Amino acid sequence: MNKDFDAHNADYKGWFKVQDWLIDKLSRTEGALIPIQPENMKKWPKAEKDYQLFLENASRLMIRFKKPERLIKMIVNIIDEQLGITHTAVLLYKEAGNAFILIDSKGEDGVKIPVGFIRMTFDNPLVKIFNERKNYVISENGVLVYKELSSLLANKETLAKHKDLGGLVELSLRQMDLLKANICLPLYYKKNLIGILILGDKVTKQEFTRQEIGFFMTLANDAAMAISNAQLIQNLQERIEEIKDLYTKEHHVFIHTAVALAAAIDARDPYTHGHTERVTGYCMSVAGELDGIPEAKAYRNFKETLHIAALLHDVGKIGIPDAILNKKAKLTKKEFEKIKEHPTIGAAILTPIKELGDVVKEIKYHQERYDGKGYPEGLKGNQIPLIARIIAVCDTFDAITSDRPYRKRKMTKVAIQELHDGTGSQFDPIAVSAFLLAFEKGKISNKK
Repeated sequence: MNKDFDAHNADYKGWFKVQDWLIDKLSRTEGALIPIQPENMKKWPKAEKDYQLFLENASRLMIRFKKPERLIKMIVNIIDEQLGITHTAVLLYKEAGNAFILIDSKGEDGVKIPVGFIRMTFDNPLVKIFNERKNYVISENGVLVYKELSSLLANKETLAKHKDLGGLVELSLRQMDLLKANICLPLYYKKNLIGILILGDKVTKQEFTRQEIGFFMTLANDAAMAISNAQLIQNLQERIEEIKDLYTKEHHVFIHTAVALAAAIDARDPYTHGHTERVTGYCMSVAGELDGIPEAKAYRNFKETLHIAALLHDVGKIGIPDAILNKKAKLTKKEFEKIKEHPTIGAAILTPIKELGDVVKEIKYHQERYDGKGYPEGLKGNQIPLIARIIAVCDTFDAITSDRPYRKRKMTKVAIQELHDGTGSQFDPIAVSAFLLAFEKGKISNKK
């Protein structure tokens, strides 16, 4: 930060070019800034010209910070190092505690306020004055100056007009004594009080000029906007992280639930125990061979969708009677028609879960055939979703190489040959090619 500041202030001549712009800004700023005419500007001593340039530079540096605490520390550091003030501090409103917390403090030893030592609620007299805009009754520009507050207590006319002001001013003076504050400036953003800038005495013991107070108001206005923007960015980032964390936790719970549900379905049929786990493993191996193809890219999350769909592809069997699932003899036509209902039943079970999205249709159509002779709707070719076509290949391979109530498992080479023979009729050629490629690479094994 100091390197940036020094680099920007190395040549004062360059900065003097913005004097006219700053004069216009000071004269037009809302909040009773003191209009300054160009001829008066020329009469200022060099120190006050440098003061102006410093504050303008500080305002420009603010846009670099995306975290409010870091921005506040930058502001406090610059004021402490460059302006000759005994101490500087910033109180920032924290929604979590519904209070104004001392974020940073710099200054002479024994004078600066320890960070974390101050916590002000909306009942605090100083906060109350700023929050209820009574500071504009006390001061035309809304800045609280210790000497002016002391004088106000002696002004019976003003106190008579605002009967509740006397006690509040007296309490605020006590608060400023505790803070060792010469000046307190509010930080407003969209009519909300978001912080308070506290300035101690000048090291020289001189009083602050009206121009200097005007500069501090400009700094406070710019700081309020920069802090609010930084808070907004930080809040958005925190919310995004919360959503990510929540999604990760919920996703893990969901995957574990899907695995448990799949295991429960497998357990109903001792002959197909582990079927879902194996099919899911085959599918993920096939997915690795299909990275980058247009159909895979069309999914928002291809591998995740395939993973969940493979885990739940047989969930509809929960609606099939055990007597049919575990029958050792060949199924009758009526029983087979009942078995054919399981993709539709599975889709019906999962449809109310909006988060599943594409998964439902993958489950519904995993028994479709590439030639259109499958079920439940007789879809053909690319009408069948890619993931459903992949599951069909992997599901068939595991069915052939697993024991069934009515037959023993077949050898792997027989299953591979059946996939070859069914390419273009029962199976999608792309899905079969990816399966065979993964098999040849040793990524697929049917060891039980």
